[in-house]
Amino acid sequence: MRRISYKKLKLLIKNWIFWLILITGLAIIIRSIPAWLNVAWGCDFGIYYGITKSVAQSGVIFPSYIGWGSSYNYFPVLYSVNAFLSWITGIEVLTLMPKVTPIFGGLAVLVFYFFINQLIENKKIALLCTLFFAFMPFHVYQTSHASPLTMGHFFMMLSFYIFLKFRKNTLYIIPLIVSTLLLIMSHHLSTYFYLISLVGIVFVENVCSNKDTSTLNKDIIYIVITSFFVFSYWAFVAKTVYENFISGFSIGGIRFDPIFIILIFYVFLAFLFLFAVKKIRKLNSYMSKNFENDKSFFKKLLMLFYPFIKKKWPSRRSRIVLFILVLFVILGAMFLFTNLNMPWVGFAFTYLSIIYALPLVIAIAFGVAGARYTWFIKNGIFIRGWLIALLLSFVFMLITNNTTIFPHRHLEYIMAPLAILVVYGIGGFFSDPFYEGLLKKLKSKKDIIVSYKTGKIKIPQKNRLIFISVILILIISLASTTYAVHKALNASDERITAEAIYTIEWMSENLEKNNSMIASDHRLARMAEAEGFNTTKDETIEIWEAESLDEFIFELIGTGKNHSRITHIIIDDIMKNDVVHVHFGLIKYMTNETWTAAYDKFQKEPFEIVYRNETINVDPITLEPIHWAEVYKVNWTYIEEIYLPSIKYNLSQ
Repeated sequence: MRRISYKKLKLLIKNWIFWLILITGLAIIIRSIPAWLNVAWGCDFGIYYGITKSVAQSGVIFPSYIGWGSSYNYFPVLYSVNAFLSWITGIEVLTLMPKVTPIFGGLAVLVFYFFINQLIENKKIALLCTLFFAFMPFHVYQTSHASPLTMGHFFMMLSFYIFLKFRKNTLYIIPLIVSTLLLIMSHHLSTYFYLISLVGIVFVENVCSNKDTSTLNKDIIYIVITSFFVFSYWAFVAKTVYENFISGFSIGGIRFDPIFIILIFYVFLAFLFLFAVKKIRKLNSYMSKNFENDKSFFKKLLMLFYPFIKKKWPSRRSRIVLFILVLFVILGAMFLFTNLNMPWVGFAFTYLSIIYALPLVIAIAFGVAGARYTWFIKNGIFIRGWLIALLLSFVFMLITNNTTIFPHRHLEYIMAPLAILVVYGIGGFFSDPFYEGLLKKLKSKKDIIVSYKTGKIKIPQKNRLIFISVILILIISLASTTYAVHKALNASDERITAEAIYTIEWMSENLEKNNSMIASDHRLARMAEAEGFNTTKDETIEIWEAESLDEFIFELIGTGKNHSRITHIIIDDIMKNDVVHVHFGLIKYMTNETWTAAYDKFQKEPFEIVYRNETINVDPITLEPIHWAEVYKVNWTYIEEIYLPSIKYNLSQ
């Protein structure tokens, strides 16, 4: 029996399906952790929960939305899926939505495997790439949320996969169009990255070739069809995206009308494929003949960074130098921003966050080293074009200080091509980037000889075991620091506790919604909006750190704001003890180790506590309940009859 079981286990371990299921399961689990540890998760969760609840109750696909922000209600895939599942299971949206949506984030990893295997036609390497993608921090963190972007990532990856199938068989155009439409209806930002990736891929494939690729005509037709669907959906359905998102592109501070941006896109597309491709091919030919063997430092440097000419097989020394250089550059930049706030996010790195970020920094360094192998990988130029498109967009948004598409939002999308390059980078360190020997006969103590263009490479068992150790250590490190690094930044805390939910439910049952104006952090204010309350929509800023009523009375009154006077304030333990995430890029702190005055002011006039919900369990350090939430009423009688007259009296003195 034991022998039979051992044989079955051995066969199971050799089966790629077993490993794919395991990786997918782990991808789903790590993305689901926040949802199972908390009632809900995400600073914007209240937006999506409120819209989903409206869809479930009314059956309307595009319900009205008057909360913070705009356009959220025009991307119905997330809401429709969760509303439908709530209807067939009978489970409340609040319970079901945070648990179900991250599954799609994990399933994006499953689709990624089939996409990469179709691309490089190597199951072992595709599995390794999928393993890394399953734990890439930015992708894990973002797709752990019950938000449209999670659905966007799933349908973007599905569209990439079907796009490859379409290139080989035109009949796949129908499922490709369906997948593309679902992507467009899921998330506008994912749609943007998909569209620019397609353009980058097709363009780079053609400029790196001496003649047009066999699929060029099909590719361009699909890009034109996709862009037509995208712009039409934004113009006629998601009109706020058309008005705000597209016009958010600016050059030199000058903003352009949406129709002009769309016109520029098609002119640029025509320019790339009718003119630029031919000119760059000629430039490639000229540089190859005149620069390749030139010993001039400038020409060598130009050839090194020029992205459209095939490079020589990277030497071991160059791989190590590049790896170390990337480590120093990234860590140097991170340490620089420990004393300076990053311009587009409004916060700085903490030393602890840098430590937690080390696994990702190392992965990026491996990825940069691995990028040089794209010249030798099957369909490697596809990967190169994909990455170039994302990086160019990142640089453009960085230079123009764009606030419509923040530079850091590129990182979650860069994780996919990076996961591929990391695998080749690690393999390259062991002189076996294509894994001809590293994954073979781990138990055998004999050396394995593999052949490359540079000659035969000997791979001893010791190297194979070290390689496995590096993979395991890096994967475990990436997995264990995904949420820790975000927490260490102390810039936002996305937990929504049961106590906060109970508090907002109490408000819904006991307060007059039409006559109430609620102030809280972004996280709880969105939850209050989901229950039908009016909020200050993140315009309450000074109140959180101020000690004296004089410092924030204008916010209570609504002077210079777009809201009426505030009637109630919600505070919970996260706001008091961790961080007040007012909105993206604006962070406040109510307390620190020696100072609590900003919170203590709520214990006196003009504030009156009207409700508190707390856990029974007590924190052994603070001696406070582990989680709690409070509602304060603003005493306008005190303000109008005592405080304001006293100010007038003092001013007249």
